[in-house]
Amino acid sequence: MIFHTAHLVCKPEHIEAFRARLQRHAATTLASETGCKRFDIHENAEKPGLFLLYEIYEDQDALETHRASPHFIAFRKDTADWVAERMWWFWTRLDAASA
Repeated sequence: MIFHTAHLVCKPEHIEAFRARLQRHAATTLASETGCKRFDIHENAEKPGLFLLYEIYEDQDALETHRASPHFIAFRKDTADWVAERMWWFWTRLDAASA
């Protein structure tokens, strides 16, 4: 499994449009990509416009399929001028039982 998180900071004048477009993107991803196992979106309660994305993909091929998909490319194009900052990370799960 590929665990991926991202922080996206949206420009204030685009928050509402970005929120709606991001929700549509996540729904489309989940509906059309069998390799996407989870796509959660959170918005900071104290700082509107700061979004956390939590995504799980079956494997590297599924992630690459996502990034090459027409809906991902359209999302990035549609929101290119709305996002002030993007940060992302990939995570390795640590098993608490083996500690």
